[in-house]
Amino acid sequence: MWLALLLALPLGAFTALPSHARPGGGHSYSGGHSSSSHSSSGSHSSPSSHGSSGSGYRPSTGTGYRPSTGSSSSGSSPAGLGCGCMLVILLAVIVLIFLVIFLVKRARQGGPPPSAPALPPLDLDGIRNLDPDFSAVLFLDFAYALYARAHQARADQQALDALAPYLSPDVRVSLAARPPAGVPVAEVVVGAMRVVGIDLPAPDTQPAQVRVSLEIEANLTLGDAGSERTQYAAETWSLVRSAGVRTKPPQAVRSFHCPNCGAPFASSGSDRCDYCGEVVSGGRFDWTVAEVAIDSVEDRPPALTGTVEEEGTDLPTVFHPLVQARRAELLRDDPATTDQALAARLQLIYGELNTAWTHLDLTPIRPYVSDSLYDYLQYWIDAYRRQGLRNVLQGMRLTRWELVKVVRDRWFDAITFRIRGTGRDTTVREATGELVGGRPDRDREYTEYWTLIRGAGVRGAPRADKACPNCGAQLDINQAGQCQHCGARITRGDFDWVLSRIEQDESYTG
Repeated sequence: MWLALLLALPLGAFTALPSHARPGGGHSYSGGHSSSSHSSSGSHSSPSSHGSSGSGYRPSTGTGYRPSTGSSSSGSSPAGLGCGCMLVILLAVIVLIFLVIFLVKRARQGGPPPSAPALPPLDLDGIRNLDPDFSAVLFLDFAYALYARAHQARADQQALDALAPYLSPDVRVSLAARPPAGVPVAEVVVGAMRVVGIDLPAPDTQPAQVRVSLEIEANLTLGDAGSERTQYAAETWSLVRSAGVRTKPPQAVRSFHCPNCGAPFASSGSDRCDYCGEVVSGGRFDWTVAEVAIDSVEDRPPALTGTVEEEGTDLPTVFHPLVQARRAELLRDDPATTDQALAARLQLIYGELNTAWTHLDLTPIRPYVSDSLYDYLQYWIDAYRRQGLRNVLQGMRLTRWELVKVVRDRWFDAITFRIRGTGRDTTVREATGELVGGRPDRDREYTEYWTLIRGAGVRGAPRADKACPNCGAQLDINQAGQCQHCGARITRGDFDWVLSRIEQDESYTG
């Protein structure tokens, strides 16, 4: 492990979609490595998530190698210089050997992993200087939903026109023409969403607009039942919004109604709402997708067999520069959110998720994950069922967790942990038990970044029991995320922390 760090092996190029198991951790949208991100959905890239930003690859800033000039300093003996160089090299090798032995022993004794220096992330929080109501959680949730809605509408011109406030004319035209043109998109599952650009307007800029660029990876299911085809798509979407616009409350984020008056959008042309009479496109009242760049689209069914090596497990932990200050602020506002209480909630979610995943039944985990993440996980459960497979997780346990990021806004608090886990991870045929992937005789270590969200006004110790956080009854909720006893919606973080994003370590940048 440490030797790999010393050798500084590069991350490989993206190749085929592998089978790499675990909920949220093994279905790489970007290719041969486990680089999927999940958010509020997966995250979280999202992300997500989610969220999620960056590819996880950073080029080296220098090799430390300088070629010989072929000259020697005046008066030096060539033989003496050669002996001296050999001695220095020998000493360096000895020191390196002892260093490797020390680091390996420290790792085996459970010593702390290396930590990355504070890096300036692509932080959506900067938008809050223009919009005090802005929420990264809501923005990414909006982007996930809009991406899915736009692709599902691309074979229906009327449905596309209904999204005119949120999709530019050029984007709508390109979506309608996307091959195979006219074929309906039945299902859209976003696997990764990364923030790759944020442009805030300079003072006195006209028109003053905010621009956010997102890298999105998704699986699209096209065609009618019985003749479906699955595509992997990687795209970059650029969203713009006028600098003076305020974020809408959570209940309005996914409506896609007129962003000015709130009525169902209908227009006789020119992107003008028939109800309020305003032209509502171009980011005047809400985020609009101004441009879409297609990075890759290819037919690729979910591949669930085989084994792919973990990537990024030995990478340094990425801490947000303000994590300690924001953690102290959260604890000051809610003293019950102790490290021990958060860890107990994290352990509960981790255990329930792995058990539900193994049994191909997400019902037990429904109270603990956001709606978007649940949809993402269900997509893969359905894919396993269709192929007659099951991903079996045994002896799964968390070995370490670190708080790496805290985000607080008007609507949500969000906390991100880097978790380290291990356990036996195999894939078998459901009917026969035949092994098709993984090692049943060996634990598999891995790391991921998990983001939990909770309503900003919620206070009190996180629950570590299986009871409704609103009424206290034994957990029993429907597919809409509502408690069957009191009717409360408990999957949006209105009452307690829920998991919203799972991001892979090699793609997480803070």
